[in-house]
Amino acid sequence: MSTLSAQPRDTLKKACHIQQDEILELNVPEQAWQIRSGTVALCRVVDGIRHCFFTAHEGEVIFGVSAKDSGMIAIAIEPAVITAIP
Repeated sequence: MSTLSAQPRDTLKKACHIQQDEILELNVPEQAWQIRSGTVALCRVVDGIRHCFFTAHEGEVIFGVSAKDSGMIAIAIEPAVITAIP
C-alpha cells in the first residue's frame, strides 16, 4: 500500500489517477472530489487500524474533513480516477 505523493490541493486542476490500494488523504475540509471511474473505500485510521465505513463509486462525490478529524482517507479498491471539484 502506498500514499499518494501529491497533496490534495495539488490536484485542483487535474485528475488524480490512483492504483489499487493507494491512499488519498482527505484532510482539506474545503475540498471535494468526484469519482470519475473506479471505486474507493472511505476509512478513518485510529491507532493504526482502518475503520472503513462505506464505498464511493463512479459519479459520487467525497468531501475532505477538518484537521481535528484527521485520519480520514480514501483507499482505491480498484484503479480509480478522481478529480477535485473547485
